[in-house]
Amino acid sequence: MIINRIDIKKFRGFQDVSFQLGTALTVVAGQNGTQKTTLLGMLSQPFSLSDKTNPMYGEKPLSGGNYRSSFAEKFKLSEVFDTVRNHEWTLNVNGADADFTVESIARSSTDENIRFWRKGTRAKGSGYIQMPVIYLSLSRLFPIGEDNGINSNGEITLTNAELDFFKEWHNKILLTPASELTSVEYLSSKQKNTLGVNTASYDWKMNSAGQDNIGKILLSIISFQRLKNKYGNKYKGGILAIDELDTTLYPASQIKLIEALRKFSSQFNIQIIFTTHSLGILEKCCEWQDDKKISMQVKVVYLHKIDNDVKILDGITFDRIRNNLNIAISGKPAISKVPVFTEDKECEIFFRAIIKRKSSQLKFQDCTLGCDSLIELVRKNIPGFGHPQSLVVLDGDVKMEKSKVQRLISLKKSFVVLPGIISPERLLAEYLFNLSEKSLLWSEIDEDYSKQFAFKDYNIKEILKDRVKAKAWFNQQKKYWGPLCSKVINPWIKENQEEVDAFVTEYEKVLKNFSKA
Repeated sequence: MIINRIDIKKFRGFQDVSFQLGTALTVVAGQNGTQKTTLLGMLSQPFSLSDKTNPMYGEKPLSGGNYRSSFAEKFKLSEVFDTVRNHEWTLNVNGADADFTVESIARSSTDENIRFWRKGTRAKGSGYIQMPVIYLSLSRLFPIGEDNGINSNGEITLTNAELDFFKEWHNKILLTPASELTSVEYLSSKQKNTLGVNTASYDWKMNSAGQDNIGKILLSIISFQRLKNKYGNKYKGGILAIDELDTTLYPASQIKLIEALRKFSSQFNIQIIFTTHSLGILEKCCEWQDDKKISMQVKVVYLHKIDNDVKILDGITFDRIRNNLNIAISGKPAISKVPVFTEDKECEIFFRAIIKRKSSQLKFQDCTLGCDSLIELVRKNIPGFGHPQSLVVLDGDVKMEKSKVQRLISLKKSFVVLPGIISPERLLAEYLFNLSEKSLLWSEIDEDYSKQFAFKDYNIKEILKDRVKAKAWFNQQKKYWGPLCSKVINPWIKENQEEVDAFVTEYEKVLKNFSKA
């Protein structure tokens, strides 16, 4: 169950505006005062587990409170401007019998203060869609060190699996693989519920605001995980709304967080909606939104204030978002992307997986040519090939042929050569073949994936000896390895980090030649 669309008839600065939401992530951005938090409230307010007939009735999230989102958490209602019948919006929810329209009504015949309820009915329990929601407000960022009432005597105990989950993702998101967590403690106070971490060199009282923020977010994810595990098919999904997602996190960690949230959304059936001012997050999410393979999963909503009305700029580019947030006009022509030729698709996939976001300046050509052909086309100055017209990427096996290496030296500005001394498909085959069957990587690829499965049709000798069979093996297996084969290539990168870093440094040097040309 997810929100497909919201139509806002009237609510403060919003008048007759609509937009679609992402099935996984919906990113709300805009300058201060554009009512981003108000929008977050409209999207999360109509959900609750208030019906006593609901099997999940009475459940409470680990992050504190209940599975509901009240407007009091987000802003103060104005007695002057927030009046009865002055608010109305409609949610189209997948799996619901009909659209759910909310309006503002008087609390009672004697109390003109407003409350929000489903339009057309006043029946008890009808005011909410029965689905769990967690709203994380800016109050979650109240520093642990300044909360005198916080203690580690929380009543909730995490399972060993939940603790392992937290430890793994805490370090992945904060990019601290070397900081082994010795223990994790559940912390509670009137201000917050969160997780504190202890290591050999510091305890939870010394945790940073960023660690606390991640603790609160992961605690919310674990809450939905519990519901899914406990209630099975009765759990139809949930909504996690987060105000100012990026606050307290440095840029690289922000990207790791949204990558993790996208994964959690799919894994635990959570629709995640958040506000942000982070240009790094917005750039990455705009890339996802533009990717036709996953475009429905991610939606970037930009709010723009014109006089007293808030407009929604749909399909806005990242460049325009950046200019609007910086109140600037770049005045520069769009940067031309560098055309890239690779030996084959395997080469392209491996190359893109290694350079990751550094591929934004590149335009991969749908034309694959052999190593010898590419070298000769560049050497003979054939138009379109070589610096400054295009970049050529070659497999690592070119290093084994001295004659080709000599030719490349004089053409260095045009070429980059992948790590390793064999082709990417053979490199990955060798890596998986030499991997212990006890490695967790097999189950991370798929719970039924194994060495036996990977090499059931082609053995390692065939793959290393026969290029055709190597390609056939790679194309057979890549569908299990995730986007850009990241489930296998990323672990390979970690084990060959020094060589990969040297390659990326060389690639960046070569790319600078194109910007100077």
